[in-house]
Amino acid sequence: MTEMTYGFGIIGCGVIAPTHAEAIKRLPNAELRAVCDLDEEAASRCAEEFGADAYTDLDEMLARDDIHCVNVLTPSGLHARLGIQCADAGKHVICTKPIDITLENIDSLIAAGERNGVKIAATHQLRSYPLYERIRDCIDEGRLGKLLYGSAIVPWFRSDEYYSDGWHGTKKLDGGGALINQSIHYIDLLVWYLGKVHRVFGFADALAHDMIEVEDMASAVVQFEGGAQGVIQGSTCTYNGMPAVLELHGTKGNIIVRGDELVLWEVEGDDYYADWSAGNAGGAADPKSGMPEEAVVAHVKQIGDVLAAAEEDREPMISGREARRPVELILSIYEASGTGEVITLV
Repeated sequence: MTEMTYGFGIIGCGVIAPTHAEAIKRLPNAELRAVCDLDEEAASRCAEEFGADAYTDLDEMLARDDIHCVNVLTPSGLHARLGIQCADAGKHVICTKPIDITLENIDSLIAAGERNGVKIAATHQLRSYPLYERIRDCIDEGRLGKLLYGSAIVPWFRSDEYYSDGWHGTKKLDGGGALINQSIHYIDLLVWYLGKVHRVFGFADALAHDMIEVEDMASAVVQFEGGAQGVIQGSTCTYNGMPAVLELHGTKGNIIVRGDELVLWEVEGDDYYADWSAGNAGGAADPKSGMPEEAVVAHVKQIGDVLAAAEEDREPMISGREARRPVELILSIYEASGTGEVITLV
């Protein structure tokens, strides 16, 4: 490992920018040096808050030799295009979820990273929550036995005002609705746990938000390559909104998580629930980002891993290819809904 300090730039000074900025600040070998946004006021505000330089011209920011990594936090449909621009400038790229909204764009971004010798990664913070890491360990250790089925139910709510910002709810920039923007957090976990998707069928529609081009409600059934089955349901039209629920069931156990809190840990020979309920969960919100402290810490881990990957010349834990997987599943649900056919992936 070198003693190099990696200079960071951020593109897009919206809601998620403070979380990334705070995570970068906490890394001992990283420093946020610049932010860029077409909105000069937003760029200036973010730059002042985190002690960075403000730009409205991306080319000017990318021309800096002291910036080595760029976090792309813009509307989803711009991730790959801007990421490719950063990669071609020799910068490592970290995109907020989803990494992009089409497989063609994602593949082009991955190719740009390979062409320029830089790392392409995404943040899916739930994977780095201790609870979800422990579930993955449980699966890897065989404690759940043979995985039989799982579900990701995300009954959230978004107001009409949420969809009035010019990009949310549009096919061009959001790429979809309740699945690709909101439920992707838990769909990603389901894919991480249950593996490659074999076949999928589903429905997606706008049931309550007349002004959007995409779905506010979707349901799907999934068959994974290993034989396990899954159910996915995502909504942004649930009255008052409810916590997301993730379930996993195997021949040796059942795990249920509701609102990122463990509800059931019924795993043969494993009393993890007792340890977890004794104080290993949750945490206060970070005052600057407003995100749960656990989410900020997860971003620290994932962004730090990209720097370690650069040092060790390996793929990041959530590489471009890994971040492609939940998007591929979601787009297959959209295709199934449009065609009325079962979609086969592998």
